[in-house]
Amino acid sequence: MDTKLITEITQWMKTTDLAEFCYEKNHNCIEIKTREALPEPAKFSCHLTAVTAPALGFYHAAPKGKNLPLSEGQKVKEGDSLGLVETLSKKHPITAPVAGTLRIISAEEGKSVEYGQPLFFIEP
Repeated sequence: MDTKLITEITQWMKTTDLAEFCYEKNHNCIEIKTREALPEPAKFSCHLTAVTAPALGFYHAAPKGKNLPLSEGQKVKEGDSLGLVETLSKKHPITAPVAGTLRIISAEEGKSVEYGQPLFFIEP
């Protein structure tokens, strides 16, 4: 593709309100996009606090022999136990970082979890 042609097209685009232009000739193609054509990143706000897995392992709602029923809509206090992640060598406790209401429970008993995976979402 001729650089003179690219320059002419670029100059021409500046005089229009086009955000995107595609030109094809003899199996050569050029696509030009202005900054206005670029998608804007999604903007959203979330008031929920994520509780993530502290390690790679298996999630358990409570130690063996104990019962810790958790349900969406349940009130929790900061520091309340939300279960544990069991690894080969250790059991890592999961506690509520804030007081509030459990809105989403994505953790499943006995299922594997990855480090940093969101297990719960709490609405403060």
